[in-house]
Amino acid sequence: MRANAVSDGTSHTMGILERTEYRQRFSLGSRCLLGRHPACDVKLEDARVSGEHASLHWRGEGWELRDLGSRNGTFLEGRKLASGERVALEAGQSFLLGPGGTRFQLVDPGPPAVRARRVATQELRELSGSLLLLPDDEAPLASLFQDGSGRWMLEFNHEQRHVTDQERLRLGDQEWVLELPTVSTETLEGERPNLDVVHLKIGISRDEEYVVVTVVHGNEHKVLAPRSYHYLLATLARLRLKDHGRPEPEQGWVDRDTLCRMLATDDNKLNVDIHRVRRQLSTLGLQDAAHVVERRPGTGLVRLGIRSVEVFAL
Repeated sequence: MRANAVSDGTSHTMGILERTEYRQRFSLGSRCLLGRHPACDVKLEDARVSGEHASLHWRGEGWELRDLGSRNGTFLEGRKLASGERVALEAGQSFLLGPGGTRFQLVDPGPPAVRARRVATQELRELSGSLLLLPDDEAPLASLFQDGSGRWMLEFNHEQRHVTDQERLRLGDQEWVLELPTVSTETLEGERPNLDVVHLKIGISRDEEYVVVTVVHGNEHKVLAPRSYHYLLATLARLRLKDHGRPEPEQGWVDRDTLCRMLATDDNKLNVDIHRVRRQLSTLGLQDAAHVVERRPGTGLVRLGIRSVEVFAL
């Protein structure tokens, strides 16, 4: 990963490392390499620092500091680490790269951000809600999200597969590196609702030109900002309701080509709209918003992933 410099005085919920001499702060991805080599995430111009001097790793519940066989050593709270030694790094602890060398402090021990880095430009895209869209929100080609077991999934070109930390992706002419920390299921789920406990109300004007989508959770009603892709939700909802008498696993599935004809669109536009629908639902805090439009692997079939839905005329 590439550590990202951040400003002082800002509220953060991710791992933050501070270079104490300059009060320069860096947001941490799942891995951070410190040293003089140009490829290091935190690059230092200090003769006491080795090319690849030390590293920080997120280990699921906390940070780990490791000396990488440096020439002048890594010192944690005054103790020199053995070459290759790994130690837990707690909030507020400081370490030096070389005796009397550059000092760093872990000022925020929170988990690293889930993000992707574009190799050519070092641009960073971070997870928002429960979903990360690549290369951007306006023209998304891929979605990154978690499955029910907490493993990371990538959907690209209508196919889904598991991905891992530091994996490289090719999206068109762009190459991206994924930064996917391991986070406990309890941290991921928290108190956020999922699609099984929300109700979707979809109102459609008589000329089919205007759609109002409301997400209901308990006593809370959230009307979504109007978007053209809400007609996709309305169409999938109608198909699901039409199959109401069938077993739930068989309700609402439709072939992509058929759906494109129903929506008077093409496959590329359909794919972009699916990513956009998921993105909008993820902003509500739904932990499984990526499944608002489900895909049946290897079939080309899609459906609405919300079971409780109603469609009515405005």
